Amino acid sequence: MIVDSREDHLALHRNWQSEGLNENNLPVWLQQAGYNTYYVGKYLNGHTLDNYNKPLAKGFTGSEFLLDPSTYQYYNASMSRNGGIPVNYPGQYSNDLVANKAYDFLDDAIAAGKPFFLGIAPIGPHSEFQFATLEASAPQYPPRHANLFNTITVPRTPNFNPSTPGGTSWISTLPPLTPEALAYGDTFYRARLRSLQSIDEMIESLTLRLNTKKLLENTYIIYTSDNGFHISQHRLPPGKNCGFEEDINIPLLIRGPGVSKGVSTQKVSSHTDIAPTIMSLALGKNGLDGHGFDGKPISLDIKEEGGSDSVNIEYWGRALPEGDFAAQLFYGNNTYKAADPYQLTNLALPIPSPNPVPSPSSTPRTPSPPS
Repeated sequence: MIVDSREDHLALHRNWQSEGLNENNLPVWLQQAGYNTYYVGKYLNGHTLDNYNKPLAKGFTGSEFLLDPSTYQYYNASMSRNGGIPVNYPGQYSNDLVANKAYDFLDDAIAAGKPFFLGIAPIGPHSEFQFATLEASAPQYPPRHANLFNTITVPRTPNFNPSTPGGTSWISTLPPLTPEALAYGDTFYRARLRSLQSIDEMIESLTLRLNTKKLLENTYIIYTSDNGFHISQHRLPPGKNCGFEEDINIPLLIRGPGVSKGVSTQKVSSHTDIAPTIMSLALGKNGLDGHGFDGKPISLDIKEEGGSDSVNIEYWGRALPEGDFAAQLFYGNNTYKAADPYQLTNLALPIPSPNPVPSPSSTPRTPSPPS
């Protein structure tokens, strides 16, 4: 079972189809190996009310996908179950909706008596996003979590709104964030924490259900996300579109047979390693045959030698900062990663860019606190 807090394969639906990946992906391979496969939540960017069945996603015993343009609307989700006509759920909180459907699929998987894969991708703590206007605001949370974390603020690390600008390119020209922008960042941070509580509740409930059915000790649970997030570091408004540590260092937690309790590793991996890891857990070394993986299995033995000490980071195209103090940016290159722990000093030699990226506007929009 894999629980992804807003993990979305970083792929567009149209590219997924045109590259032939609908017939050649992890759920398809697992089904071929005798597994039942289920999926709930966000699947692909560009997976919409118009193309959800053109063609149907292959490889799933059961599926229920969030669909654009309301994927990132916390109280207006639309979903398609097993390729059926989409259903809109106005007024229902998206994370809870996904959780309840995940419980149903888990019950189905257990009742079938076969080995299973269950992928769960709620949207929290992604920003509320309107596709029509390309505007992003703080994530929403249910009333039961509204009074949590009232005194919590963004950690004031050395790279938090530094007095001296750091970084490279346009980041080195950013002005300090205003007190209003800093306060908004703290509000945004609390909203993210609150939106995550429903996901914590879901994980607890799933774990208890597995334990009740005496399956917990024979199940691998993988928890991850597709990106980090910065708020006020390097004088940046809320967003995830830079190569800084806050944006690229993401959680990866694995629980299951043979995994040591309470230990961590500094070995470097990426999401390209997750599919071969799952296939090797399911089928051993034979699970890697014939698939041409870009990644490699992540060793669950912390003491095992080897592993990578670096990973390729790539980004191209459009990036949208989030919240009321953001401007829309189009990055030519954001693969830079500095050497110091908080990435304040550029140790690289200054090399003029043939296509310099202009500094973004620092003029804030009028803030509206998240509800």
